[in-house]
Amino acid sequence: MQTVTTARETLGSKREAKNDKVRRIMNFLQRVDLPLDDIDNLSVIHVAGTKGKGSTCAYAESILRHHGVKTGFYSSPHMVEARERIRINGRPITKDLFTFYFWDVYIKLLNTKEDNEGTMPLYFSFLTVMAFTLFVKEKVDVVLLEVGIGGEYDYTNFVRTPVACGICSLGLDHTTQLGHTLEEIAWHKAGIFKRGVPAVTIQQEESAMNIILQRAQEIQCPLYVAEPLTEEDLRTHSLTLGISGDKQVYNAGLALHLCRLWLRRRGNGDGTLGPENDEPHVCLNTVKTIPRLHTGELTQEIKTGLSRCYWPGRAQTLKKTGVTYYLDGAHTIESMQQCVRWFIQAADEEARHINGRVSRSLIFNMTGERSASSMLHHLVPCGFHVAAFCPNIPSTKKVIADQVSFKHPKTTILEKSVSYRQDWDDLVSKAEEGTSCQSANFPCISTALKWATHDREPFCCDVTATVQVATGDLHHVQVLVTGSLILVGDVLGIIYPTLND
Repeated sequence: MQTVTTARETLGSKREAKNDKVRRIMNFLQRVDLPLDDIDNLSVIHVAGTKGKGSTCAYAESILRHHGVKTGFYSSPHMVEARERIRINGRPITKDLFTFYFWDVYIKLLNTKEDNEGTMPLYFSFLTVMAFTLFVKEKVDVVLLEVGIGGEYDYTNFVRTPVACGICSLGLDHTTQLGHTLEEIAWHKAGIFKRGVPAVTIQQEESAMNIILQRAQEIQCPLYVAEPLTEEDLRTHSLTLGISGDKQVYNAGLALHLCRLWLRRRGNGDGTLGPENDEPHVCLNTVKTIPRLHTGELTQEIKTGLSRCYWPGRAQTLKKTGVTYYLDGAHTIESMQQCVRWFIQAADEEARHINGRVSRSLIFNMTGERSASSMLHHLVPCGFHVAAFCPNIPSTKKVIADQVSFKHPKTTILEKSVSYRQDWDDLVSKAEEGTSCQSANFPCISTALKWATHDREPFCCDVTATVQVATGDLHHVQVLVTGSLILVGDVLGIIYPTLND
Protein backbone atom coordinates (compact mmCIF):
# COMPACT_ATOMS: atom_id res chain seq x y z
CA MET A 1 0.00 0.00 0.00
CA GLN A 2 2.87 2.33 0.88
CA THR A 3 4.49 1.63 -2.53
CA VAL A 4 1.30 2.55 -4.38
CA THR A 5 0.92 5.76 -2.37
CA THR A 6 4.55 6.71 -3.01
CA ALA A 7 4.20 6.03 -6.74
CA ARG A 8 1.09 8.20 -6.90
CA GLU A 9 2.86 10.98 -5.01
CA THR A 10 5.83 10.75 -7.40
CA LEU A 11 3.56 10.86 -10.45
CA GLY A 12 1.71 13.80 -8.95
CA SER A 13 4.94 15.71 -8.32
CA LYS A 14 6.08 15.02 -11.90
CA ARG A 15 2.84 16.35 -13.32
CA GLU A 16 3.14 19.41 -11.11
CA ALA A 17 6.72 19.99 -12.33
CA LYS A 18 5.58 19.91 -15.95
CA ASN A 19 2.56 22.08 -15.26
CA ASP A 20 4.73 24.60 -13.43
CA LYS A 21 7.05 24.97 -16.44
CA VAL A 22 4.13 25.23 -18.84
CA ARG A 23 2.47 27.84 -16.61
CA ARG A 24 5.69 29.84 -16.49
CA ILE A 25 6.28 29.83 -20.24
CA MET A 26 2.61 30.62 -20.91
CA ASN A 27 2.86 33.52 -18.46
CA PHE A 28 5.85 34.88 -20.38
CA LEU A 29 4.04 34.46 -23.71
CA GLN A 30 1.00 36.28 -22.36
CA ARG A 31 3.20 39.12 -21.10
CA VAL A 32 4.68 39.66 -24.58
CA ASP A 33 1.19 39.77 -26.13
CA LEU A 34 1.41 36.37 -27.82
CA PRO A 35 -2.07 34.76 -27.55
CA LEU A 36 -2.38 31.01 -27.14
CA ASP A 37 -4.42 30.86 -30.34
CA ASP A 38 -1.44 32.23 -32.28
CA ILE A 39 0.76 29.45 -30.88
CA ASP A 40 -1.86 26.82 -31.72
CA ASN A 41 -2.07 28.13 -35.27
CA LEU A 42 1.64 27.58 -35.84
CA SER A 43 2.39 24.38 -37.74
CA VAL A 44 5.00 22.66 -35.56
CA ILE A 45 7.13 19.54 -35.99
CA HIS A 46 8.48 18.72 -32.51
CA VAL A 47 11.60 16.53 -32.22
CA ALA A 48 13.19 14.97 -29.12
CA GLY A 49 16.11 12.58 -28.64
CA THR A 50 19.56 12.22 -27.14
CA LYS A 51 21.57 12.45 -30.33
CA GLY A 52 20.57 13.61 -33.78
CA LYS A 53 17.57 15.81 -33.02
CA GLY A 54 19.33 18.89 -34.43
CA SER A 55 20.40 16.99 -37.54
CA THR A 56 16.89 15.56 -37.97
CA CYS A 57 15.37 19.04 -37.73
CA ALA A 58 18.01 20.38 -40.15
CA TYR A 59 17.15 17.69 -42.71
CA ALA A 60 13.42 18.33 -42.29
CA GLU A 61 13.91 22.09 -42.61
CA SER A 62 15.93 21.65 -45.80
CA ILE A 63 13.38 19.26 -47.32
CA LEU A 64 10.45 21.59 -46.63
CA ARG A 65 12.37 24.70 -47.72
CA HIS A 66 13.08 23.01 -51.05
CA HIS A 67 9.33 22.44 -51.37
CA GLY A 68 8.95 26.23 -51.33
CA VAL A 69 7.82 26.38 -47.70
CA LYS A 70 8.83 29.29 -45.43
CA THR A 71 10.55 27.57 -42.51
CA GLY A 72 11.30 28.53 -38.94
CA PHE A 73 13.82 26.47 -36.95
CA TYR A 74 14.53 26.69 -33.21
CA SER A 75 17.52 24.72 -31.94
CA SER A 76 20.17 24.63 -29.23
CA PRO A 77 22.97 25.11 -28.46
CA HIS A 78 24.49 27.61 -30.87
CA MET A 79 27.95 27.25 -32.35
CA VAL A 80 29.26 30.83 -32.57
CA GLU A 81 26.37 33.27 -32.10
CA ALA A 82 23.08 33.03 -30.19
CA ARG A 83 21.14 34.11 -33.26
CA GLU A 84 21.93 30.71 -34.84
CA ARG A 85 19.31 29.19 -32.52
CA ILE A 86 16.53 30.96 -34.42
CA ARG A 87 16.54 30.42 -38.18
CA ILE A 88 14.31 31.56 -41.02
CA ASN A 89 14.57 29.59 -44.28
CA GLY A 90 17.66 27.79 -43.04
CA ARG A 91 19.72 30.87 -42.16
CA PRO A 92 20.33 32.36 -38.70
CA ILE A 93 18.25 35.48 -38.27
CA THR A 94 20.13 38.71 -38.99
CA LYS A 95 21.70 40.75 -36.22
CA ASP A 96 19.15 43.50 -36.83
CA LEU A 97 16.23 41.07 -36.55
CA PHE A 98 17.70 39.46 -33.44
CA THR A 99 18.19 42.88 -31.84
CA PHE A 100 14.66 44.02 -32.69
CA TYR A 101 12.91 40.98 -31.25
CA PHE A 102 15.26 40.74 -28.26
CA TRP A 103 14.37 44.24 -27.06
CA ASP A 104 10.71 43.86 -28.02
CA VAL A 105 10.40 40.77 -25.80
CA TYR A 106 12.72 41.92 -23.03
CA ILE A 107 11.07 45.32 -22.50
CA LYS A 108 7.58 43.79 -22.39
CA LEU A 109 8.72 41.24 -19.82
CA LEU A 110 10.53 43.87 -17.76
CA ASN A 111 7.51 46.19 -17.75
CA THR A 112 5.29 43.39 -16.42
CA LYS A 113 7.80 42.01 -13.93
CA GLU A 114 6.41 43.68 -10.79
CA ASP A 115 2.87 42.50 -11.51
CA ASN A 116 4.14 38.91 -11.83
CA GLU A 117 5.99 38.38 -8.53
CA GLY A 118 9.20 39.78 -10.03
CA THR A 119 9.64 36.80 -12.36
CA MET A 120 11.80 36.95 -15.50
CA PRO A 121 12.66 34.02 -17.77
CA LEU A 122 16.03 32.29 -17.71
CA TYR A 123 18.25 32.13 -20.81
CA PHE A 124 16.64 29.18 -22.62
CA SER A 125 13.04 30.09 -21.80
CA PHE A 126 13.67 33.71 -22.86
CA LEU A 127 15.01 32.63 -26.26
CA THR A 128 12.07 30.22 -26.61
CA VAL A 129 9.59 33.06 -26.06
CA MET A 130 11.59 35.26 -28.43
CA ALA A 131 11.69 32.57 -31.12
CA PHE A 132 7.94 31.96 -31.06
CA THR A 133 7.23 35.68 -31.08
CA LEU A 134 9.36 35.96 -34.21
CA PHE A 135 7.84 32.90 -35.90
CA VAL A 136 4.31 34.22 -35.40
CA LYS A 137 5.08 37.77 -36.51
CA GLU A 138 7.25 36.69 -39.46
CA LYS A 139 4.47 34.31 -40.56
CA VAL A 140 6.47 31.12 -41.13
CA ASP A 141 4.65 28.14 -42.66
CA VAL A 142 6.25 25.53 -40.41
CA VAL A 143 8.36 25.47 -37.23
CA LEU A 144 11.01 22.79 -36.73
CA LEU A 145 11.22 22.65 -32.95
CA GLU A 146 14.14 20.90 -31.26
CA VAL A 147 13.66 19.93 -27.62
CA GLY A 148 16.21 21.40 -25.23
CA ILE A 149 16.64 18.64 -22.60
CA GLY A 150 14.34 15.68 -22.18
CA GLY A 151 10.84 16.37 -23.43
CA GLU A 152 8.19 15.93 -20.76
CA TYR A 153 9.47 18.82 -18.65
CA ASP A 154 11.21 20.78 -21.37
CA TYR A 155 10.28 24.42 -21.86
CA THR A 156 9.34 23.67 -25.49
CA ASN A 157 6.58 21.30 -24.38
CA PHE A 158 3.99 24.05 -24.11
CA VAL A 159 3.07 23.43 -27.78
CA ARG A 160 -0.36 21.77 -27.66
CA THR A 161 -1.11 21.06 -31.32
CA PRO A 162 1.98 19.96 -33.25
CA VAL A 163 1.50 18.39 -36.66
CA ALA A 164 3.93 15.56 -35.90
CA CYS A 165 6.38 14.48 -33.18
CA GLY A 166 9.66 12.62 -33.67
CA ILE A 167 12.15 10.76 -31.49
CA CYS A 168 15.67 10.16 -32.76
CA SER A 169 18.48 8.13 -31.16
CA LEU A 170 18.31 7.62 -27.39
CA GLY A 171 21.29 7.22 -25.09
CA LEU A 172 22.52 7.98 -21.58
CA ASP A 173 22.94 11.74 -21.34
CA HIS A 174 21.76 14.40 -18.87
CA THR A 175 21.25 11.51 -16.46
CA THR A 176 20.96 13.73 -13.37
CA GLN A 177 17.83 15.30 -14.87
CA LEU A 178 16.42 12.39 -16.89
CA GLY A 179 17.45 9.21 -15.09
CA HIS A 180 20.17 6.61 -15.38
CA THR A 181 18.41 4.06 -17.59
CA LEU A 182 17.22 4.09 -21.20
CA GLU A 183 13.70 3.39 -19.98
CA GLU A 184 13.65 6.55 -17.84
CA ILE A 185 15.10 8.62 -20.65
CA ALA A 186 12.60 7.21 -23.17
CA TRP A 187 9.76 8.18 -20.81
CA HIS A 188 10.95 11.80 -20.81
CA LYS A 189 11.50 11.97 -24.59
CA ALA A 190 8.05 10.56 -25.37
CA GLY A 191 6.55 13.27 -23.16
CA ILE A 192 6.21 15.47 -26.25
CA PHE A 193 3.55 13.13 -27.70
CA LYS A 194 0.07 14.66 -28.00
CA ARG A 195 -3.32 12.97 -28.27
CA GLY A 196 -4.17 12.16 -31.89
CA VAL A 197 -0.91 13.62 -33.25
CA PRO A 198 1.21 11.11 -35.23
CA ALA A 199 4.53 10.23 -33.57
CA VAL A 200 7.50 8.71 -35.40
CA THR A 201 10.57 7.17 -33.82
CA ILE A 202 13.62 5.44 -35.19
CA GLN A 203 14.17 1.88 -33.99
CA GLN A 204 15.49 1.97 -30.41
CA GLU A 205 16.62 -0.72 -28.00
CA GLU A 206 13.72 -2.97 -27.02
CA SER A 207 13.42 -1.64 -23.46
CA ALA A 208 13.16 1.94 -24.74
CA MET A 209 10.73 0.94 -27.50
CA ASN A 210 8.44 -0.66 -24.92
CA ILE A 211 8.29 2.61 -22.96
CA ILE A 212 7.69 4.66 -26.12
CA LEU A 213 4.83 2.35 -27.12
CA GLN A 214 3.40 2.47 -23.60
CA ARG A 215 3.42 6.27 -23.59
CA ALA A 216 1.83 6.42 -27.05
CA GLN A 217 -0.96 4.18 -25.78
CA GLU A 218 -1.46 6.27 -22.64
CA ILE A 219 -1.48 9.56 -24.56
CA GLN A 220 -3.50 7.98 -27.40
CA CYS A 221 -1.44 8.95 -30.41
CA PRO A 222 -0.60 6.93 -33.54
CA LEU A 223 2.96 5.62 -33.47
CA TYR A 224 5.25 4.65 -36.37
CA VAL A 225 8.85 3.50 -36.76
CA ALA A 226 10.87 5.22 -39.49
CA GLU A 227 13.23 2.85 -41.28
CA PRO A 228 16.64 4.34 -42.09
CA LEU A 229 17.74 5.08 -45.61
CA THR A 230 19.58 2.07 -47.03
CA GLU A 231 22.71 1.90 -49.16
CA GLU A 232 20.43 0.82 -51.99
CA ASP A 233 18.30 3.95 -51.47
CA LEU A 234 21.38 6.15 -51.69
CA ARG A 235 22.70 4.34 -54.80
CA THR A 236 19.34 4.26 -56.57
CA HIS A 237 18.85 7.98 -56.14
CA SER A 238 22.54 8.92 -56.52
CA LEU A 239 22.17 10.61 -53.15
CA THR A 240 24.89 11.84 -50.80
CA LEU A 241 23.55 13.14 -47.50
CA GLY A 242 24.53 16.68 -46.56
CA ILE A 243 25.79 15.64 -43.10
CA SER A 244 28.54 13.03 -42.76
CA GLY A 245 28.45 10.07 -40.38
CA ASP A 246 27.00 6.57 -40.44
CA LYS A 247 24.02 7.48 -38.19
CA GLN A 248 22.75 10.13 -40.58
CA VAL A 249 20.72 7.56 -42.53
CA TYR A 250 18.52 7.27 -39.41
CA ASN A 251 18.16 11.03 -38.94
CA ALA A 252 17.44 11.56 -42.63
CA GLY A 253 14.88 8.72 -42.64
CA LEU A 254 13.08 10.18 -39.63
CA ALA A 255 13.10 13.68 -41.14
CA LEU A 256 11.76 12.32 -44.42
CA HIS A 257 8.67 10.82 -42.78
CA LEU A 258 8.03 13.80 -40.50
CA CYS A 259 8.02 15.96 -43.64
CA ARG A 260 5.68 13.60 -45.43
CA LEU A 261 3.26 13.77 -42.52
CA TRP A 262 3.41 17.56 -42.62
CA LEU A 263 2.99 17.71 -46.41
CA ARG A 264 0.06 15.31 -46.27
CA ARG A 265 -1.63 17.45 -43.62
CA ARG A 266 -1.10 20.44 -45.90
CA GLY A 267 -2.66 18.52 -48.77
CA ASN A 268 0.33 17.91 -51.04
CA GLY A 269 1.74 14.63 -49.81
CA ASP A 270 3.54 12.28 -52.20
CA GLY A 271 1.45 9.20 -51.42
CA THR A 272 4.27 7.20 -49.84
CA LEU A 273 3.41 7.67 -46.18
CA GLY A 274 2.15 4.19 -45.52
CA PRO A 275 -0.83 4.06 -43.14
CA GLU A 276 -3.36 6.80 -43.92
CA ASN A 277 -5.22 6.52 -40.63
CA ASP A 278 -4.07 8.95 -37.94
CA GLU A 279 -6.34 7.47 -35.26
CA PRO A 280 -4.54 6.04 -32.20
CA HIS A 281 -3.33 2.48 -32.72
CA VAL A 282 -5.25 1.12 -29.76
CA CYS A 283 -4.75 -2.44 -30.98
CA LEU A 284 -0.97 -2.28 -30.72
CA ASN A 285 0.33 -4.37 -27.85
CA THR A 286 3.88 -5.25 -28.89
CA VAL A 287 6.73 -3.35 -30.46
CA LYS A 288 6.64 -5.70 -33.47
CA THR A 289 3.14 -4.53 -34.36
CA ILE A 290 4.12 -0.85 -34.70
CA PRO A 291 3.76 0.11 -38.40
CA ARG A 292 7.06 0.63 -40.24
CA LEU A 293 7.56 3.51 -42.64
CA HIS A 294 9.90 2.72 -45.55
CA THR A 295 11.75 5.16 -47.78
CA GLY A 296 9.71 4.66 -50.95
CA GLU A 297 10.19 6.92 -53.94
CA LEU A 298 12.04 10.18 -53.36
CA THR A 299 10.93 13.33 -55.11
CA GLN A 300 13.48 15.77 -56.49
CA GLU A 301 12.64 18.22 -53.68
CA ILE A 302 13.37 15.57 -51.06
CA LYS A 303 16.65 14.53 -52.68
CA THR A 304 17.77 18.14 -52.99
CA GLY A 305 16.78 18.85 -49.38
CA LEU A 306 18.71 15.86 -48.05
CA SER A 307 21.84 16.49 -50.13
CA ARG A 308 22.02 20.25 -49.49
CA CYS A 309 21.35 20.09 -45.76
CA TYR A 310 23.99 22.03 -43.83
CA TRP A 311 24.49 21.60 -40.08
CA PRO A 312 27.87 22.90 -38.82
CA GLY A 313 29.85 21.29 -36.04
CA ARG A 314 28.56 17.78 -36.67
CA ALA A 315 30.99 15.57 -38.61
CA GLN A 316 32.13 18.70 -40.42
CA THR A 317 35.35 19.00 -42.42
CA LEU A 318 37.06 22.33 -43.08
CA LYS A 319 40.10 22.26 -45.36
CA LYS A 320 42.72 25.01 -45.35
CA THR A 321 46.26 25.25 -46.69
CA GLY A 322 48.32 22.73 -44.75
CA VAL A 323 45.56 21.97 -42.23
CA THR A 324 42.29 20.04 -42.28
CA TYR A 325 39.90 20.44 -39.37
CA TYR A 326 37.54 17.62 -38.44
CA LEU A 327 34.84 18.98 -36.16
CA ASP A 328 32.31 16.88 -34.29
CA GLY A 329 30.61 17.78 -31.02
CA ALA A 330 30.38 14.16 -29.84
CA HIS A 331 29.62 14.20 -26.11
CA THR A 332 28.28 10.72 -25.35
CA ILE A 333 29.99 7.35 -25.66
CA GLU A 334 27.76 6.33 -28.57
CA SER A 335 28.36 9.56 -30.46
CA MET A 336 32.10 9.35 -29.77
CA GLN A 337 32.20 5.87 -31.30
CA GLN A 338 30.49 7.26 -34.41
CA CYS A 339 32.85 10.23 -34.46
CA VAL A 340 35.90 7.96 -34.37
CA ARG A 341 34.60 5.80 -37.23
CA TRP A 342 33.92 8.90 -39.32
CA PHE A 343 37.26 10.54 -38.51
CA ILE A 344 39.45 7.49 -39.19
CA GLN A 345 37.73 6.80 -42.51
CA ALA A 346 37.79 10.43 -43.67
CA ALA A 347 41.31 11.20 -42.43
CA ASP A 348 42.78 8.00 -43.88
CA GLU A 349 41.16 8.77 -47.23
CA GLU A 350 42.58 12.29 -47.22
CA ALA A 351 46.06 11.09 -46.19
CA ARG A 352 46.19 8.71 -49.16
CA HIS A 353 46.11 11.71 -51.48
CA ILE A 354 48.79 13.74 -49.69
CA ASN A 355 52.40 13.46 -50.78
CA GLY A 356 54.37 13.98 -47.60
CA ARG A 357 54.23 13.39 -43.87
CA VAL A 358 50.84 13.88 -42.21
CA SER A 359 50.47 14.58 -38.51
CA ARG A 360 47.30 14.05 -36.50
CA SER A 361 46.27 16.28 -33.60
CA LEU A 362 43.48 16.04 -31.05
CA ILE A 363 41.85 18.99 -29.29
CA PHE A 364 39.53 17.78 -26.53
CA ASN A 365 37.34 19.05 -23.77
CA MET A 366 34.01 17.97 -22.31
CA THR A 367 31.32 19.32 -20.03
CA GLY A 368 29.06 17.75 -17.44
CA GLU A 369 29.80 14.82 -15.17
CA ARG A 370 30.45 12.15 -17.81
CA SER A 371 33.44 9.83 -17.53
CA ALA A 372 36.28 11.37 -19.53
CA SER A 373 38.22 8.12 -19.54
CA SER A 374 35.37 6.19 -21.21
CA MET A 375 35.16 8.89 -23.90
CA LEU A 376 38.91 9.19 -24.47
CA HIS A 377 39.31 5.42 -24.62
CA HIS A 378 37.67 5.38 -28.06
CA LEU A 379 40.05 8.07 -29.37
CA VAL A 380 43.31 6.23 -28.65
CA PRO A 381 43.23 4.12 -31.90
CA CYS A 382 43.03 7.30 -34.04
CA GLY A 383 46.82 7.56 -34.16
CA PHE A 384 47.25 11.08 -32.80
CA HIS A 385 50.75 12.47 -32.59
CA VAL A 386 49.79 15.31 -30.27
CA ALA A 387 46.79 15.93 -27.99
CA ALA A 388 45.82 19.34 -26.62
CA PHE A 389 43.52 19.81 -23.65
CA CYS A 390 41.93 23.14 -22.85
CA PRO A 391 38.78 24.62 -21.29
CA ASN A 392 35.97 26.06 -23.41
CA ILE A 393 37.54 29.52 -23.32
CA PRO A 394 38.32 31.00 -26.76
CA SER A 395 40.87 33.49 -25.41
CA THR A 396 42.21 34.50 -22.01
CA LYS A 397 41.85 38.18 -22.85
CA LYS A 398 39.27 38.74 -25.57
CA VAL A 399 35.76 38.03 -24.23
CA ILE A 400 33.10 36.98 -26.76
CA ALA A 401 29.67 37.29 -25.11
CA ASP A 402 27.95 34.49 -27.06
CA GLN A 403 30.76 32.07 -26.17
CA VAL A 404 30.97 32.66 -22.42
CA SER A 405 29.57 30.16 -19.92
CA PHE A 406 28.90 31.22 -16.35
CA LYS A 407 27.97 27.78 -15.04
CA HIS A 408 31.35 26.89 -13.52
CA PRO A 409 34.26 28.90 -12.05
CA LYS A 410 37.33 29.26 -14.25
CA THR A 411 39.51 27.37 -11.76
CA THR A 412 37.14 24.38 -11.90
CA ILE A 413 37.14 24.06 -15.68
CA LEU A 414 40.93 24.45 -15.78
CA GLU A 415 41.32 21.67 -13.22
CA LYS A 416 39.02 19.41 -15.23
CA SER A 417 41.05 20.03 -18.36
CA VAL A 418 44.20 18.94 -16.51
CA SER A 419 42.46 15.77 -15.30
CA TYR A 420 41.38 14.93 -18.87
CA ARG A 421 44.99 15.10 -20.00
CA GLN A 422 46.00 12.78 -17.14
CA ASP A 423 43.31 10.31 -18.17
CA TRP A 424 44.56 10.47 -21.76
CA ASP A 425 48.20 9.86 -20.79
CA ASP A 426 47.16 6.86 -18.68
CA LEU A 427 45.21 5.37 -21.58
CA VAL A 428 48.06 5.90 -24.06
CA SER A 429 50.56 4.33 -21.67
CA LYS A 430 48.39 1.20 -21.45
CA ALA A 431 47.78 1.00 -25.19
CA GLU A 432 49.50 -1.50 -27.47
CA GLU A 433 53.25 -1.24 -27.90
CA GLY A 434 54.34 1.52 -30.26
CA THR A 435 51.49 3.87 -29.35
CA SER A 436 52.77 7.28 -28.31
CA CYS A 437 51.38 10.79 -28.21
CA GLN A 438 52.71 14.07 -26.87
CA SER A 439 50.09 15.87 -24.77
CA ALA A 440 49.81 19.33 -23.25
CA ASN A 441 47.41 21.58 -21.35
CA PHE A 442 46.51 25.10 -22.43
CA PRO A 443 44.59 27.93 -20.77
CA CYS A 444 42.48 28.72 -23.85
CA ILE A 445 41.43 27.35 -27.23
CA SER A 446 43.44 29.82 -29.33
CA THR A 447 46.70 28.65 -27.80
CA ALA A 448 45.72 24.99 -28.11
CA LEU A 449 44.95 25.55 -31.81
CA LYS A 450 48.25 27.30 -32.40
CA TRP A 451 50.12 24.34 -30.92
CA ALA A 452 47.97 21.56 -32.43
CA THR A 453 48.28 23.00 -35.95
CA HIS A 454 52.06 23.36 -35.57
CA ASP A 455 51.74 27.12 -36.08
CA ARG A 456 50.15 26.63 -39.51
CA GLU A 457 47.73 29.53 -38.99
CA PRO A 458 48.25 32.99 -37.47
CA PHE A 459 45.90 32.67 -34.52
CA CYS A 460 45.73 35.68 -32.25
CA CYS A 461 47.08 34.15 -29.09
CA ASP A 462 47.62 36.13 -25.93
CA VAL A 463 49.53 33.25 -24.30
CA THR A 464 52.64 31.70 -25.80
CA ALA A 465 52.53 27.96 -26.38
CA THR A 466 55.55 26.88 -24.34
CA VAL A 467 55.33 23.22 -25.38
CA GLN A 468 57.29 22.70 -28.58
CA VAL A 469 56.67 20.03 -31.18
CA ALA A 470 59.22 18.90 -33.75
CA THR A 471 57.77 19.56 -37.22
CA GLY A 472 60.64 18.39 -39.42
CA ASP A 473 59.40 17.57 -42.93
CA LEU A 474 55.75 17.86 -41.91
CA HIS A 475 53.51 18.46 -44.94
CA HIS A 476 49.94 18.45 -43.58
CA VAL A 477 48.12 18.46 -40.24
CA GLN A 478 44.78 16.80 -39.50
CA VAL A 479 43.07 18.20 -36.39
CA LEU A 480 40.10 16.50 -34.72
CA VAL A 481 38.13 18.74 -32.36
CA THR A 482 35.61 16.82 -30.26
CA GLY A 483 34.08 16.11 -26.85
CA SER A 484 31.87 19.18 -26.60
CA LEU A 485 29.62 21.15 -28.94
CA ILE A 486 30.65 24.29 -27.09
CA LEU A 487 34.32 23.56 -27.81
CA VAL A 488 33.53 22.94 -31.47
CA GLY A 489 31.55 26.15 -31.66
CA ASP A 490 34.35 28.16 -30.09
CA VAL A 491 36.84 26.66 -32.56
CA LEU A 492 34.52 27.51 -35.47
CA GLY A 493 34.35 31.07 -34.20
CA ILE A 494 38.14 31.30 -34.42
CA ILE A 495 38.90 29.48 -37.68
CA TYR A 496 35.70 30.41 -39.54
CA PRO A 497 34.68 33.88 -38.32
CA THR A 498 32.40 34.42 -41.35
CA LEU A 499 30.28 31.33 -40.54
CA ASN A 500 27.03 33.27 -40.24
CA ASP A 501 27.68 36.01 -42.82
